[in-house]
Amino acid sequence: MTALHTKRKITMTTQWRAFKTSRRIHAEVMLLYIIVCQYGCSEGVAETATGSNITVKVGESITFPFSAEGNQSYTADLLFKTFTIVTWIPPQFIHVREQYKGRVSIGNHSIWLNNSRLSDSGLYQVKTKYRSGGFKPPEYKYFHLQVFEPVSKPNITAECLGSNVSLSCFSSQGTAVTYSWETLPPCGNDSSVHLGQAIYLQLHSLSPPTTYTCTAHNPVSRATSDSVDLEMCFPQRSQVRWVPALCATSAFLVFGALVLLYKRKQHQQYQRETIQVEVD
Repeated sequence: MTALHTKRKITMTTQWRAFKTSRRIHAEVMLLYIIVCQYGCSEGVAETATGSNITVKVGESITFPFSAEGNQSYTADLLFKTFTIVTWIPPQFIHVREQYKGRVSIGNHSIWLNNSRLSDSGLYQVKTKYRSGGFKPPEYKYFHLQVFEPVSKPNITAECLGSNVSLSCFSSQGTAVTYSWETLPPCGNDSSVHLGQAIYLQLHSLSPPTTYTCTAHNPVSRATSDSVDLEMCFPQRSQVRWVPALCATSAFLVFGALVLLYKRKQHQQYQRETIQVEVD
């Protein structure tokens, strides 16, 4: 009896612990669900809304349009990250956050953020909350803003190591800059394009001269460098080009000297023959 009683007690204790564990897990799941719904369910629209993408240069103005139904009174808020930039209760009440004063304009169903800065990039919301006409949930419009600094004219630097040549391109200004190269051969108009900030070449002194230009660009601007060739890497190339011309010139001079000597000899011989005839 004692062993049986002990066995039953152990079995009941195990079942009770399993039941308590199950209840604790269920309670934790329910608590997690409540927390998620509190902070996530009401804002689920933000995850599913695609919004509008806006791309501007530094210093430009951004327009955030919104709409309101009928003639109901409403409040319009422009929100960025976790704070409100401006609250507008038409027609007169406007409250602008201190750090944005002088940069916000408001018109008919539009809010403008002027003199844009790089730090303004991010997700914006325009929240429209109705104050009349019965209960109605707020409306949200989402805007994904990207502010870019325009690129400056890039410069090319060349490093010559024998037949290995590296070309690098750099633009001193610009946000999210990408680079591309264009090469144009001396004859014809067929150019080729290379991507990247640097390119590496293997050339020799007899390679045909090729012009290289670099272009820096981002979503709001582009600029192209001055063109360069690689004569600086092959100073002997100019000497090599003069050799055929020098040889041809020398040959022409020698040939001309021989012709002059031949004609002079003929002239002298003619004069001797003329003098001999007169004596006879």
